[in-house]
Amino acid sequence: MPDTTQIEIIGKQLDKVVNAVTQHPTGMTSGQIALFAAAIGATAAILSQLVIFLLTKFKERGNLKKELIAEERRVAFLITEYYKELVMHKVHKQYWYRTSELHNQGTEDGKDSHNRHFASNQKGFETMNKIRETTAQYFKVVTHFTNLTGSNEIINTALKEIKSFKPRKASEFSEVRSYPELLKAQAIEEAELNKEYLFYSECFDKINIEMTARM
Repeated sequence: MPDTTQIEIIGKQLDKVVNAVTQHPTGMTSGQIALFAAAIGATAAILSQLVIFLLTKFKERGNLKKELIAEERRVAFLITEYYKELVMHKVHKQYWYRTSELHNQGTEDGKDSHNRHFASNQKGFETMNKIRETTAQYFKVVTHFTNLTGSNEIINTALKEIKSFKPRKASEFSEVRSYPELLKAQAIEEAELNKEYLFYSECFDKINIEMTARM
């Protein structure tokens, strides 16, 4: 329920005006006083309804902003997790390809590693599609918020940076000569790529700070 404190204050003030007019007429006839009192009463009713409307709209606006901020956090978390998944598939794609080369060509192990290389590549495409769809949701949520609260240069800049950022590809491990070295190189590469992809979550955090500041 909206706060009716302001409505009560307005009503009390108008009652005082009505009493002042009716108790201390200044050359007005009783008919004029009655009309004046009626006009004040009608104005009071209109103002009361207006205050209720404004308080309700203000409350709805505040709730909508809270919902959009919460949705921004939800979608940002999803995108961040999808990027971790993408990094894994990118690194595994190169890992399995190099594994197939380190195994004797044409052996069952070599064929299996090559198949895993193709599977990782396919999973990478699938994850990238999920990222595109979820990023579109993210832009929709943030744009809705800025349309509601007004343009924000920091948010606009962060959105542009998200669209233009191009992370590097995973290393191909062509310099690795043994399987134990490949296992180690793969773990290092995945950790390094994940650090690079932190760029996105850092942009999301900048945007969230600006959105929260507008509550």
